[in-house]
Parts: sequence; C-alpha cells; structure tokens
Amino acid sequence: MHRLLRRQLKKIEYDDGNLSEKKFQDFLEIIDRAYKESDEDREFLEHTLEVSSTEMHDLYEELERKSKTKLAQSEARFRALAQHDTLTGIANRFALEEDLKRLISLSKRTKSKFALLFFDLDHFKNINDSFGHDFGDKLLKEVVARVAPKLRQEDIFARLGGDEFVIVLTNVEETKLAVLLEKIIALFREQWNVEGHTISISSSIGVVLYPKDGRNDVELLKNADIAMYRAKELGRDKFSFFTEELNEKIMYEMQLEESMFQALQNNEFVLHYQPKVEIESGKIIGAEALIRWNHSDFGFLSPSHFIDLAESNGYIVKIGEWVIQEAQRAIKRFNVIDTSKHLHLSVNVSLKQLQISEFYEVVKNALEGINPEQLILEITESVMADDIEFALHMLQKIQKLGVKISMDDFGTGYSSLAYLTQLPIDTIKIDKTFVDQIPHDGESGKTLIDTIIAMADTLDKCIIAEGVEHEYQCKYIQAKGCKYYQGYLFSKPLEEEQYRALLQKESF
Repeated sequence: MHRLLRRQLKKIEYDDGNLSEKKFQDFLEIIDRAYKESDEDREFLEHTLEVSSTEMHDLYEELERKSKTKLAQSEARFRALAQHDTLTGIANRFALEEDLKRLISLSKRTKSKFALLFFDLDHFKNINDSFGHDFGDKLLKEVVARVAPKLRQEDIFARLGGDEFVIVLTNVEETKLAVLLEKIIALFREQWNVEGHTISISSSIGVVLYPKDGRNDVELLKNADIAMYRAKELGRDKFSFFTEELNEKIMYEMQLEESMFQALQNNEFVLHYQPKVEIESGKIIGAEALIRWNHSDFGFLSPSHFIDLAESNGYIVKIGEWVIQEAQRAIKRFNVIDTSKHLHLSVNVSLKQLQISEFYEVVKNALEGINPEQLILEITESVMADDIEFALHMLQKIQKLGVKISMDDFGTGYSSLAYLTQLPIDTIKIDKTFVDQIPHDGESGKTLIDTIIAMADTLDKCIIAEGVEHEYQCKYIQAKGCKYYQGYLFSKPLEEEQYRALLQKESF
C-alpha cells in the first residue's frame, strides 16, 4: 500500500489498533464519497493519495470486515454475559429458563422425565451479616466449585440470584433420586474453609419431577420453591418432594395472608378467655386471653392457623397491639361485675413486639383506667434466643409500670437458671407436655414438674400449670406445691359472654 495512504491512516490512528468509531466512520465517508460523487473528486482523491481505485476499494473492504468481526465478538461476549452468572460463571436465570423450555420440548417428544432441584443455603443471611457480603460471595463460588464436579455434563446447574441455585438432573430414575439427593445434601455438611475461616453450613432442597409436578418452566420453579420451604419447615438440612397436598397448604396460607391485612379493619379478630383457677378454693383468679380469627371463608381459626404467618410477615406487631388494647377494654368490662376482685388478664407477647421501642408506649397506654397488676404479659423462652439484652431492658421498663411478666411454656425451649434470674419474671407456667407426664393414681415415679415447682419455689416465683385435664393431675401438682392451674378440667377457652357468666355466678 502506498506510503501516502499509510500516512493518512496514521493520522486517524489506525495503526495503533485503537481506532475510534467516529474517526473510522469519517474515513469511510471520504472513501464512500470518492465512489459516489463526481469523477473529478475521485480522481482528486486518487491523485492525492497516489493509489489506484482498486487499492482504495480493497482497503474499504478490509476495514469493513474488521468492523464486522469486532461487532460479532461484542455480540458473542454479550450473549455470554446474558446467559451466565457474573459471580460464579454458571448459567443464570435467563439461560435456565431457555434450557428448561428446550428440555421440556425434548421430553415431550421422547416421553422422558427429569428432576429439578431448587436449593439455597440455610441461614445465609447470618453469614453475610457476620462476615460481610464479600465473604458471602466467595462462599457462593465455593458452593459451585464443590457441587459442579459432581454433576454430569448433560445436567444443568444455574444460579437464580442470592444463594438460590437450581440443578436439573436429566434422564434420572426416580428410584435412585433419593440417593443422589442425600449425596448433594452431604456435600454441604462438610466443613467449609473460606478466607481462613472454617464454617459449617447446610442446605434445604425442594424437588419436582417433570411432567408430574409442572407443565412448564414457571410451574416447575414455583413448585420446587414451595417444596424447598417445606424442607425448611421440617428442620432444614434436608430435601422435600413437592406434593399436591403441599401446594394446597401453600395456597391456603397465601389466602390467609392476603386477607390478614384487612382482618383488623373488618373486626374479624376476637378474644376468648380460659379461666385460671386457685386449686384450693376452686375460684377464678383471672384468665388467659386467646385470640381467634372469625374468617369470612374459613370460620373460627385458632392461633395455630395464622400466628406463624403473622410472625413471618411482621403483621404480628399490629395484631399484638390490638390484643393488648382489647384486653384493657375487657378488663374494664370484667371489673364492673365485681370491683373488689381485680381479676387479671394475661396476653401472649411475640418476640417481635419486644424488639420495637414503641411497644413500651403501647403497654403504658393500655394501663389507663385499670390496675397495672391486672395486665400480665406472657412471653415464651424464644426471647432468650435473640437479642436478649434489648428484650431484658424492655421487660424491666414494663415491669416498673406495675405490669406482671409470666414465662409461658416453661421447659420447652432455652430454659436455664441464669435466664430466670436475669429476666424480670413474676410467674412460671408449666407447659402441658409436662402435665401430661404426670402418673395416674396409684402409679409412682418422679416427673420434671417436681423439679420445676421446686425451682420456682426457690426463686420465689408464682407457678401455674396449664393444660390440666384430669383430677389426678390437679391433685398431683397441688401436692407438689403448685397453687394454680388452667385447663379443660375447669373450662375450655370461652367467649366473653360465657366467661362473664362464670364471673357473675362467683360474685353471688
């Protein structure tokens, strides 16, 4: 190529390999005009550069070919980025969905089956909170490094985002699937060394089978996600297969959750009252307020149907606030029956309520017009599992208002003498599971109730047994020193009118 042409190219920095798009286009326009405009202009250009039109045309084609090659390379890089997870390098959600569509189409033609595994790391948020997100990212890379080599070439491994992964096992036999799942679960039980830290993790896996558990990629992923959360409910570190019964349960819970946020406005929640009784006199000393949901579609629902949902979506705070306010109003109504008794009413308090500073004001406002000792807050041992310092501070402030604090379900969770001495507890409630262990008349043997009652007496705590259903149970706890109980032996939880009737009967 002529030296003058090379000089011209050098001016636009072509030889440097970093030719800007604008300069490249300007150069092409000069050449393009030379062939489209008058012969005079073309001759002038050829004369100036001292090259033939053939050489000029060859140069144009060469530059255009390089441009197309560069564009193709860019498109290839873009496709790779669009289909691969940038952190781990495996397939991403977009690629997974495309692969599933192709696999489903193939499976329809060949009548073959495949399994889709949806899994994440148990308590991964705690790892990020403790060690930082950079550490968490490195752990996710280690997960891929450990799992990927165990899969076959025809299997699919994808990251959906966060710590959520999907494995698709093609041409798998259902009879061998459980063994494969156990092997995958076992991979996570081994110790993990990341940045000099040795940690233990586990994984929960949801499993669906095509075509039994979904007709398309959307249904398969949704149902696998449902099955994974079932595995978590079962205790984590395990796998769970999707079933239609499980789907019905999830749909039922979703319907409950959707309607829960309107339940307060629609006055659908009510309180029932289970009397607490003094064993010696048989007189009512108070009651436990138990929430019920009068659902428009499902009728009266006990707390077991919706409290866990309210805990998970955070609505328990609003429900708990309503319970305390309604308890205050109920105490005022009960006081009218007999002003001298000052019967107490206990309400259950969630850990989430104790974790917000506004809870103190909620309780304080609820004491207007009643004796503070008439309101008892029942907490479970779960308050000791997380942020005990804040809960302790909150309970101490509330107790200074004159409100009593009761430890519910004692002995079923994190019980320890240290906690009992730290927390401002006035009353200990013996859980029904221990009451059920009381031997029948004529049988001998010691029970944990003996120890609990003795411990409460040593700590100078009031004690009450719940779930008492038989006379022999009542006699047993009385002989051991327990003075109060609640349970079906005296009464089931009652609607307010029924409870008021009992109080009025005792007042005469």
